[in-house]
Amino acid sequence: MELELRHLRVVCRLADTGSVSKAAAALGVSQPSLTAQLHRIEEAVGGSLFERASTGVVPTPLGKHVLSRSRAMLADMDELIGSSRRYTSGSGTLRLGSSRTVMFGAWLARLEGVLADREIATQVDSSSAVLTDLLAADVLDIAMIGRAEDAYAPQCPPGIREQTMVFPEPFGIALPADHHLAAADEVKLADLADDIWICPPAGKEDGELAYLREVCEDAGFTPQFRYGNLDTTEIEQLIGAGRGICLCAPTVRELPRTIVKPLAGQPFSWRRTLRWRVDNVPQETVNTIHRAFVETYRETIAENSLARPWWSAHPESHPTVIDPD
Repeated sequence: MELELRHLRVVCRLADTGSVSKAAAALGVSQPSLTAQLHRIEEAVGGSLFERASTGVVPTPLGKHVLSRSRAMLADMDELIGSSRRYTSGSGTLRLGSSRTVMFGAWLARLEGVLADREIATQVDSSSAVLTDLLAADVLDIAMIGRAEDAYAPQCPPGIREQTMVFPEPFGIALPADHHLAAADEVKLADLADDIWICPPAGKEDGELAYLREVCEDAGFTPQFRYGNLDTTEIEQLIGAGRGICLCAPTVRELPRTIVKPLAGQPFSWRRTLRWRVDNVPQETVNTIHRAFVETYRETIAENSLARPWWSAHPESHPTVIDPD
């Protein structure tokens, strides 16, 4: 078998996610299909590229070599395609990335209506660092990311611009329905010192965990983490089963056996932004995407806030939504 660019992307995606199942989901193929494809790639290069570890899969020495060369070759090809696209800016496929969000489907549907003349190819990832890397490599044209404070967030690479859509976005806390603080009007962060915290969704570290640790330490404790390498569905299941607690955005939907409460003093604040390649996406298109997002965001907040009796009594827990200029 001759290696093709799509095979190199498989190797890179496996390395980025550290998981065959998550790589398969990101690539839109079944896990058995991806495993078979990996075996064919390994036969072509003459050895194993990954080995199993307690946290997932990690590259072997051969895998690290192939991964390094693959990234360089893909970056060169993406640069070629991106530079060629400058001559046809405003047409063709729009490559859209997004952080994981419950409103992604509704946002995409709205975008397909307002950008009816464009085909939209999408890629979703938990990590703002991964999405920023994909923008820098010209794999994506534009991405919606949710990120922490500037000190922790991945910086914008050269040629990438950022536009804020929601800030501040105060985070609440998702608790098991039988948690001892479930009846409280609001929850003090310090009162969660003895709880088990569930890590954010697995993926490349993007500053989210460091931000969480620092805010908790400022409140007088170091958060206890017990679970890792999870996706959003697994996190929701663990909370409902009483296995831990987790930060959540105001857009979070109602979950089984789970209750969402505001955090007193709003110690955590998030920012939703668009990042895009200035050579690929004109400002007019950025503003159209921005407007579609904030319209969807407001609708999602309005729908999900009805399940939270405390919402109207805690205006400090409401996000600030910013319309495009």
